[in-house]
Amino acid sequence: MNNGLVGMGLVLCAAVSVAQPVARDPEAARLTARSTRNACADVRPFYWEMGDAGGKVVGDSVGLLAPGAGSVMNIASASKWLYGAYVLEVRGGAPRLADIPFLNFTSTTPLLEPAEESDCKALLTTVHGCNLTRNITGPLVDYAPASPPRFVYQPGHLEAHADYAMNLGASGTLALASALESRLPLDLSYGNVNLAGGAKTSATEYARFLRGLMSGGLKLGAFLGTASVCASPACGDVGYSPWFSNEPVRYSLAHWVEQDQGPAHSGGFSSAGLFGFYPWVSKDKSTYLIVAREDMLGVVGQTATTPAEQTPSGKSILCGRLIREAYFTGRVQD
Repeated sequence: MNNGLVGMGLVLCAAVSVAQPVARDPEAARLTARSTRNACADVRPFYWEMGDAGGKVVGDSVGLLAPGAGSVMNIASASKWLYGAYVLEVRGGAPRLADIPFLNFTSTTPLLEPAEESDCKALLTTVHGCNLTRNITGPLVDYAPASPPRFVYQPGHLEAHADYAMNLGASGTLALASALESRLPLDLSYGNVNLAGGAKTSATEYARFLRGLMSGGLKLGAFLGTASVCASPACGDVGYSPWFSNEPVRYSLAHWVEQDQGPAHSGGFSSAGLFGFYPWVSKDKSTYLIVAREDMLGVVGQTATTPAEQTPSGKSILCGRLIREAYFTGRVQD
C-alpha cells in the first residue's frame, strides 16, 4: 500500500458546503458578546473576533481587565490543531496512513498526563523524556488502533507521534516552537513540551493560522473534517471525551468536527482549550471565530467527570456559538 497518500475513499468523509454565508450584522455579534443575560456573561473577561480569509471583520474585549487581540496566553488544547497542521506541512500535503490514528486519537498509546508528570514540566526536558515517564517507547506500530478503533482524548497520541514519527523527540520547548514556526504562519512559544496542550500565543497570531486553513495556504485546510471518528457517547462507544456528552461530535486530524444542524453557524471545525481559548472555522471555511481567555481558576476542582457546560472550555464554546449565530443571522442572542 502506498502510505504517501491516504485513500480518498478510506478517510475523506467530510462534506463541505458550497454556500457562502454573509455576515449580515457584525453589530449583532458585538451586542451578543457584551450581553449580561446569555452564556457570554459567564465567560468574562474575554476577547473575541470574527473574520474571513482576508482578515478580521469585528472583535472586542469584554469585561473588566479583559485581554486584547495581542494578549499572549496559554491556549491549552488549541495547541492540537497547530500540531495537526504542522504534520501535514511536513508530509507535503497529506497524512500518511500510519499518522491517522495518532491525529484522530484512536491509537492505543499509553495514557500520558503531562500536568502530573514532573519530567514533562521540567525546564530542560524533551518530548522523549516526557514520553518515558509513562513508558511510551515506540515504535508506533506498537500503538496500532484496537478493532474497532476507539477514540480516547489524551495527549499521549501526539507526544508519541512527535517523538517516533516526526523526529521531535530531542526537542525542548524552544526547539518545538522553532519547528512549528518554520511551517506555520504564526508566532508562538511552549510553556512545556506537551504538543497537545503546551503552546502559548495570542488571538491575533492564531487568527493568522485560521486564515491559512481557510485560504488553502495551509495543507490541513483541504483535510478539515477528514478521517473523523465518533468522539462522544452520543454517537458511540468512546473512551474519555471532554465534549458535551449529548452531542454526537466527531474528531478529525487534531481538531473537532462539531455537530451540523443545518444553519451556517452550526457545525464547523474547532479546537477548544482547557482554559477557555476557543478557535472555530465554519464548515464552508468562509468564516472564523476566536473566543480568547485564560481562566486558570476555572479549572480548579475540574475532573474528567465535570460536565462540559461547567468548564471554561465548554462555556467559551457556548458563548462562541451565540456570537456566530448573531453574526450570521443579524439577531442579537440574549
